[in-house]
Amino acid sequence: METGILEQLRLQFRQLRGALLVLAALPLVPALLFSLIGGAPKPILGTLLGLGLLALAIRKLRRGHARSAGLLVGAATGMIAGTAGHVAPVAAVVFGAMAYFGTRLLYANAEPAEVEPPMPQSPPKAASAPPADLLATPRMRLAALASADARLRPALAALHELLLEMARRPEAGSEARRFLNLQLDGLERIDARLRLGAEPPESLSRLVEDMARGSTALRDRIRAEESAALEIQVKVLADRLREEGYA
Repeated sequence: METGILEQLRLQFRQLRGALLVLAALPLVPALLFSLIGGAPKPILGTLLGLGLLALAIRKLRRGHARSAGLLVGAATGMIAGTAGHVAPVAAVVFGAMAYFGTRLLYANAEPAEVEPPMPQSPPKAASAPPADLLATPRMRLAALASADARLRPALAALHELLLEMARRPEAGSEARRFLNLQLDGLERIDARLRLGAEPPESLSRLVEDMARGSTALRDRIRAEESAALEIQVKVLADRLREEGYA
């Protein structure tokens, strides 16, 4: 029972933390009024700045920052003493230091009267989506042509090899993808006509051979570009090793 009452009293006294600073600042109100009546700008400015620093000190003190509050109280005391109190600069510094150490001793290890709100946590970053497979649709279209007319097999086989080469090198340019789609469009249309019973023209076999050669040529060109890039990398590395004295 007594422990509960003491705890309540302790909490109530904690809410009054900083009241001594308010009481200490009360005499500054009539001093400010007299300065305003007398029209003295220096005491007015010093008193206003001192009151502002004391207000900040009370705010810091209620949140448990005794050191920051002590610095603000010391600065406010020295400023008011030097401007409104007309004391010597050395004496103003002494008064400020006394106010700082007094505040530190009075509120050392004091629990804060106000709890600072927690910092808002940033929402977790969503996992980056895997890169889109640009060859997924052409791959399905080519698989659908697996049962196409046998006369189209050479072009389909070469196109399959080209697709495998492009899959190994995702950085293959848009030119290769345009060629792939053009070939697939043509083969799909030809296969659809043949399924409807159309008689193939004599030029069909030559067209299929041209399509197969085009796919093979593009596949070889992609490989050649990779080989050239590898050769350049090997040369650059060899030159670097020689420059560094390792070869």
